[in-house]
Amino acid sequence: MESFVACLCVLALGMCQIIIGQALIPDSERKVKVLDCNVTGEWHSELGSQLQLSTVGPEVRGVYTTVQESTRGAAGPNREAKVVGVISGGPQPTIAFSALWAKGSCTTWVGQCFVLPGGVRVLKTLWMLRSAAESSTDNWDSTRLGADQFTFARGVESP
Repeated sequence: MESFVACLCVLALGMCQIIIGQALIPDSERKVKVLDCNVTGEWHSELGSQLQLSTVGPEVRGVYTTVQESTRGAAGPNREAKVVGVISGGPQPTIAFSALWAKGSCTTWVGQCFVLPGGVRVLKTLWMLRSAAESSTDNWDSTRLGADQFTFARGVESP
């Protein structure tokens, strides 16, 4: 009987240590379930461009409508291009997609989808724009780099 009581005391002390230990871990360091970040739907960049995406397995397809151009008319009359790309699996997938513009330039974005506190979905991306150079001597100024953050506007809800 004494050994049973001793076992219960040890078990109770162990449980107290676990509970107290958990209470001492800051909220920022606790593991929380990550919500799935579904990219299918309409996204808007911080500058107002629109991105429509859909996925089938690891493939991404869609349409990008830009509000900016490297030179007037470079994106075509509707400032629109089809996009193709790939996406990883998991709750916060990485993504890469490209657009070929009417005058021969192309843009590629690479980034990751995140669900922010409050359930807001964002795509945080880096982009590279390659304009068609007239000759190899014009190559030096034909590439631009930047960052875009897209915010989910509407479409398929995340589970």
